[in-house]
Amino acid sequence: MPHLFFEYTDNLKIDARQTLLRLNEALVGTGHFDENAIKGRAIKLDDYLVGTQPQAKRAFLHMRLTILSGRAPEVKKQVADLLVATVQQGQTWPEGMQVQITAEVIDMQREIYGKLILQ
Repeated sequence: MPHLFFEYTDNLKIDARQTLLRLNEALVGTGHFDENAIKGRAIKLDDYLVGTQPQAKRAFLHMRLTILSGRAPEVKKQVADLLVATVQQGQTWPEGMQVQITAEVIDMQREIYGKLILQ
C-alpha cells in the first residue's frame, strides 16, 4: 500500500519509469506513505477514444491511487491534486493536442487488506 496505476495514451511521449519515480517521490514527500510501500505501474494504452471524434487530437493520463481506508477526504484530495501537478510538470506536451490529466484516490478496506513481505 499504496498502489499507483498510471495509464496514458500512446500518442503521448512519456518516460514511464522517470514519471513513476517522480510520482513515488511526491507521494513520499506527503509524509503519508512509506517509501518502500509504494507500488507503481505504468500502462500505455494502445486502444482508447476520447469523446466521439476519433480524428481529434486528444490524449489523456489517468492515475488511480488505492490506499488503506481511514484518511480524511481533504487529504485524499490534496494527494490527487499533487499527482496531477507532478505529472504536468516536466513533461513536453504535443502541440495542438488536448491532454486531460486526472487522478483519483480510492480506499482499500483496511480490515480485509492482506499483505506479506518476503525477505
